[in-house]
Amino acid sequence: MGQKSAVDKLPKRLRNKLIKMLQDPACTQIQIADAINKAAGEPLISKSSVNRYALRMKTFAEKNRQAKEVAELYLEKYGGEDRNKLGKIVNEQVRLVAFDLISGLDEQIEAGKIKPLGLTEIIFKVSRGLRDLELAEKLNAERTKEIRKSALEEAAKIAEKIARQDGVTKKTTDKIKKEILGV
Repeated sequence: MGQKSAVDKLPKRLRNKLIKMLQDPACTQIQIADAINKAAGEPLISKSSVNRYALRMKTFAEKNRQAKEVAELYLEKYGGEDRNKLGKIVNEQVRLVAFDLISGLDEQIEAGKIKPLGLTEIIFKVSRGLRDLELAEKLNAERTKEIRKSALEEAAKIAEKIARQDGVTKKTTDKIKKEILGV
């Protein structure tokens, strides 16, 4: 995509210092830029670059908070057994994000922020990511099916054992397994 931001280009120790300072409400963005530039021994970032980075991190943190909140509400409402459904919801959200990304590429190209070769790389990565999501969803569905089948087989064994102990005929036991358990 586009060039890295000035903050992203900072050495790791300076970027970590910047992040720590951003978390301190007593530090202004001007103070942060000055402290980082002083620690670097040269002017590497501006107040504007600190502001853009802070906004980007704030947006990321807010989206992350919202996603966690939705996931927690979903699990609270439907329980842990429906994590597969939650995974499907997450996959759909990723698809929507990919669609938004692709939809906004025209503007990026017109603005000269993305070159056509870069566009090809983006589309390839997005399509590969979507393919991986589809595969993961398919694998999860297969695992769920196998787990249910195994649980039904185990339930059938238990039902048969209890039925025999209580003197139920084999014919009746087979009928129970067939009707209730689908075995």
